Amino acid sequence: MNPSYIIITDNSPFYPENYKWGDQKSDIGVIAFSTHILNIVKTYTAAVIDGQIYIDQSISNKLNSEDKLIPVHYLESLNGLEENFILDRKIIIGKKVKLSVDAEARHKISAAHSMTHFMSLALNKAANKYWNKNYDTDSLGNFNLDKASIFKSSISELQSIDIYRFGKSIKKKGFDKAAFLQDIDSVNEEINLTLKNWLSVGSEIQVEYISKNIEDLRLWKSTVENHPVVIPCGGTHIKNTEEIKDVKVEINSGESDEYIEIITHCKLR
Repeated sequence: MNPSYIIITDNSPFYPENYKWGDQKSDIGVIAFSTHILNIVKTYTAAVIDGQIYIDQSISNKLNSEDKLIPVHYLESLNGLEENFILDRKIIIGKKVKLSVDAEARHKISAAHSMTHFMSLALNKAANKYWNKNYDTDSLGNFNLDKASIFKSSISELQSIDIYRFGKSIKKKGFDKAAFLQDIDSVNEEINLTLKNWLSVGSEIQVEYISKNIEDLRLWKSTVENHPVVIPCGGTHIKNTEEIKDVKVEINSGESDEYIEIITHCKLR
């Protein structure tokens, strides 16, 4: 196996994969110093605890307030600098570098992330009639099926894949799983029609920061049917739905009858 490398900087514009809920694909790009340019192929979250660095899944779920989360940049190669790096690490340690995010890749991932939020709202709306007990509602007043049953999410360039689980707990909450799954094709059609109608009207998208520290809460905000919508989210997003040319949702069976898979495809203008 070829060696790999990580580079840590004082500050970074790169979005790291979240170590708790790794839904959004991390930023890629380049790091430049002196006359060298190195490719960053992934960005992880790391924690600095008592002077030690813990990366991704090695980070404890219980962090103290003084523990700091930072992005670390993963490189598969030093582009020929490996031998020099081993002999003299000062060729990069302590040096000023320039970090450049791949803007096109970021834009495509951001589009997919914004569209998965709109999909979740459209899903909640289409599924609202299948509830027979009160449950938490979303910003549009619909019962929040997305919150109740989301199991796993994966967001990449122009596509998101969301896995929903309908186990015993969802039934106890008051959701009629059997009726919903029986009508899944019509639900799918309704979601696509709803999204088409929503996207026909441009909506601004904002991400509200308490601060830009990785661990701090961020809120995704937009407008749907003249109602403000808010979803907690730490990812990156486009600025307006007008950037989207088309979006299409397809619902597939999951690995068992407890799961469904929702794939959201989008196209940029």
